[in-house]
Amino acid sequence: MATPPPVSRLRQDRRIRTLNHWLFLPILLFLFLGANYISWRHYFRADWSLNRFQQISGQTLNLLKNLPGEVVITTFVAPEGDSTGNLIQEDVLKLLEEYKYRAGGKVKLVTVQPYLDFQAAQQLVEKFKLSSNENVVILEYGNRSKVLKVAEMAEIDPGMMMMGGAARVKSFLAEEKISSAVSGLVQGKTPKIYVSQGHGEFNLQSSDQDPAGYSKLAARLRSQNLELVFWNAGEQEGVPADADAVLVAGSKFPWSAPALGALRAYLAKPGRLLLALDPGSPTGLESLLEEQGLGFDANKLFRKVMVLGPSGLGQGTLDEIVGSRFSLHPAIRWIENVGGSLRFAPARSITLKPQSPGATVKTEMLVETSEQCWAKAWPLAAGKKQDFAEGEDRKGPFTLAAVIDGSAPGDKGRESPALRVVAMGSASAFANQNLSPLEVDFMVNGLQWILGRQEALGISPKEPVDFAVALDDRKQWVIRTLLFLALPLGLAGVGALVWWRRRH
Repeated sequence: MATPPPVSRLRQDRRIRTLNHWLFLPILLFLFLGANYISWRHYFRADWSLNRFQQISGQTLNLLKNLPGEVVITTFVAPEGDSTGNLIQEDVLKLLEEYKYRAGGKVKLVTVQPYLDFQAAQQLVEKFKLSSNENVVILEYGNRSKVLKVAEMAEIDPGMMMMGGAARVKSFLAEEKISSAVSGLVQGKTPKIYVSQGHGEFNLQSSDQDPAGYSKLAARLRSQNLELVFWNAGEQEGVPADADAVLVAGSKFPWSAPALGALRAYLAKPGRLLLALDPGSPTGLESLLEEQGLGFDANKLFRKVMVLGPSGLGQGTLDEIVGSRFSLHPAIRWIENVGGSLRFAPARSITLKPQSPGATVKTEMLVETSEQCWAKAWPLAAGKKQDFAEGEDRKGPFTLAAVIDGSAPGDKGRESPALRVVAMGSASAFANQNLSPLEVDFMVNGLQWILGRQEALGISPKEPVDFAVALDDRKQWVIRTLLFLALPLGLAGVGALVWWRRRH
């Protein structure tokens, strides 16, 4: 056979370069994957934004560093149903990512989108009694849990909306809310709420199909890490010593003197009470809080509504009362961010007596009706109608809910015991057939305030920083001159200089 011609130097160099390429590509791929893996496992997060909403405080860092176990945080995201929550939703999600990063593997984040993760969303709705259009953050530690509304994690200024603009964030409270919730879950003490029974109160153990039951509300309260214990005031001597608060909802029968005495003695400790009474026969509870300046009126509220009858559109009388005016008290301030009104059906009014300057407790309105309502003496006398009677009935506005606050200045509910009472002129408003997310939130926030659990770890809210540039007429003239005259002329001059040098 003929001997092949020797390989030229050029072909040898080409083969060596080809071999080098095939060896270099796997090495480059390995370096690329290795660098990405290391950056994925070991990275550094920093908040360089103007508002610094994702920058967490030293209190939160200390809390996360000392977590004894894993905290699961689930975000239930339904932005289409909550425009206010949607305003800060992205900031909240980024903040939760910072919690996960700083916790060293002790915080697990789960995101559930109702319209995409239908099965997981349905499980959360059933477990925590949510509605499908809520934006909430669910925190779970062991067998304890708490549900936080995203819309309550900021103070919203709706002023610009009145002028056709968009709402803006006044202060960002997400870290305060989330860290307080995590701290409460980890501490392990579950507040005991003693629920009175034996006087016709609403049944917390009913099924969800029972329209007059309180089962849906009870499930939501338990999801807030609250233990509900029944207390039969007629059979037990006094309120149990381990009671963190007492809930009396919808008593229909008179309380005995010993039972009323036990409740008065508990309030004198001082105690903490949520009392909701429907219009009806006297129970003895109507005057329970008169010494503190609050009384339940023996009436029932009505309002006019438009109804469609056989003869066309006309006016009718309805006992479903709408609370549309709210105070700035912490127990109701959250509704500013959510919007809407509270439905009370049926309802009675509450009277707040003027207080002396030296009073040790303060009474304050929480929810009030408009002037369109009127009050009838109740139970209704024979022959009387529900329509407004001039000179006999009183017109609104009426107080539907109020608080009694015995907190000393500087007391945030933890430093010293203080009398705290939330009184509501309706108990039926929280039954299964009437319950909506707003009524649930009202009851939950009322109990949280009574227990002093709304106060945080001393974490200050973050206020957004508005970036604005103020330019007077002279500065604007300078900028226009630089952009439209000096800069084009300068570039033209440089071009002319380059052309001249090349020509010569």
